[in-house]
This record gives sequence, C-alpha cells and structure tokens, in this order.
Amino acid sequence: MVFEQKKDMNYRKNILIVDNNCELEQLVKEPLLKQLKDSGVSPVVVRAKDGAEAAIKSENQRFDMVLIDTEVPRLMDGGFVYGLHTYKNTQDAELIVVSQREATDLPDSLKKCKFFKKPVSPAELISAMISILNAEHHGVVKDAPATAAAATKYAVDVRVINAVIQATTKVLGQFGVTSVKMDKAGPRSPHEPLLGEVSSVVDIQSQTFQGFLCVSFDKGSYLEVVSTMLMEEQTELNADNQDAVGEINNIIFGNAKAEISNFGVKMTVPRVLLGANQVVPCAQGSAGMMIPFNTSKGKFYIVVVALPVGKSE
Repeated sequence: MVFEQKKDMNYRKNILIVDNNCELEQLVKEPLLKQLKDSGVSPVVVRAKDGAEAAIKSENQRFDMVLIDTEVPRLMDGGFVYGLHTYKNTQDAELIVVSQREATDLPDSLKKCKFFKKPVSPAELISAMISILNAEHHGVVKDAPATAAAATKYAVDVRVINAVIQATTKVLGQFGVTSVKMDKAGPRSPHEPLLGEVSSVVDIQSQTFQGFLCVSFDKGSYLEVVSTMLMEEQTELNADNQDAVGEINNIIFGNAKAEISNFGVKMTVPRVLLGANQVVPCAQGSAGMMIPFNTSKGKFYIVVVALPVGKSE
C-alpha cells in the first residue's frame, strides 16, 4: 500500500539510540539531519545511556527506530532488550544493532535486525538508517498480520519485569542460592503449561498493562531454596514443604512491589499452583514471554503474560 503525501509536510521519526558514551549519537545525528533535510522526514534523536534508561524513555515515547550498541551497561542482562518487540512503544520499531559480538551470539530478540560488526563504517550505518526512514516515509509497509490475534497490540512495562527479576535474585540470595544465572529470554505461548512444579502467580495492572507474572520453580531449584528456609535438607516435594512457596513468593513480590508501585502498577496477592503442567487461563490473543534461570541444583522461570488491552480473562 502506498500513501499519497503533501510535498510540504514533514514526517517526524523518533530514533532511540542506546549508547553510553555518545559515540553513536555523534556519529549519526548531524549526517541524518543534513541528508534528510529536504526529504520530508524529520528525525528526532533521543539517547539512552544504558538499558534501564532506554526502558524508561520507551515507556513515555513511541520510537520508529532503535539503534543499539550491545556493549552498553544494563542492557543484555535486563528485560528491555528481550522484550523490544512486545513493548508498546518499540514493538513496531526498526532495529539496528552494532556489536563487538558475532550476529549468531546475539539474543533471539536482536537477531532479526540490521547488524553491523564493530568497527562500523559510518557511511554504511547512516545509509542503512536513511534507507529505512525513507522507505517508511514513502509508504512501504509490512504485510498485515494474518489473524486478529497477531494484530493485537500489547503494552508491557519493562520496569516491572526488571523489578521482579531483581527481587527474585535478591530474595534467593538471602536464602543462600547465590549461583543464579539468567538465560536468554524469549517468547512463549501463554497457553502452554508452566515448566516448573511449584509456582506462584500474581495479577498486575496499570494504565498501559494488564496481565500476570509467574515465578515457577522446578523440583531441584525449589528444594534448594526451601532447604535453607526450613533449615533442614529437603529431598522430595511434599505437603510440608510445598506450602513454603507462598511465603517465598510473598517475599519476592513484596520486594518488587516497593518499586513497582512507583510506576502506578497494582498487583494482587500471589496465588499458589502446585504440581507440574499447570496452565494459567488467559484470553485468546494474549502474548507471553519467559525468562529462564539456572541455579546450582535446578531451574526456575519468570513468565510474563500480557492480555490484549481492554480484555480480561
């Protein structure tokens, strides 16, 4: 589809550059403004110094393009980079990545991007950005989704995800689980069973998000935590130790709530799900993301599910 445009109309394009030392911004900003001066495209460049600041800025502003340097702090270990294509203000953004890594080493969320290996050629980078912006300006649009569910828009607040990740690792550390390592996050159908055997779910809602978060432990990781908590080695799941998941997750979500409440987010009291292959009912068209973690004795998972805006279970 091609849209006819007035020649005297400028189209504003917001570009988020995630770059801690200003090099990318200095490299591309002036050339973009100069080369697009008479094109009808007006680029507006916004810089974030790390992943946390990128999350905050993308919460308040829609971006047409995101340019990322993968070496910036608090980027590859947080929620922002893994949920770029599900967050309300970046889900439709074109993504360009510059990195010292190989493209094959990037998280799945960054693999479908325009990739430049450092040292990057300024001319090639700027040319790629201009080509993308001009293509969008002249009405080159992506194929429409095949289903109504695929067309649904979601509003995921990355700050909430980060707060829960930080609270979980902090609380587990207090219980003596110090070898927590986060694996690559990725999309997961919200209608699939949870991978853990002992889980806790909390509903969350804000002006831009409605859905739920789940922390799900497999047998090994849960027994590792509860052994410290009960001050006695636990080797099997049973009625006596399974009840502790409620207390563990109350502590986790209680820690997260102190920060989350500052974002205008409300959350319910966690509810416990015991047993493998549990499914949390949710509306058709919901979107899910899972962040897996390893401990010395097992795995646990943080699952984030966003309900289609305006719908509930």
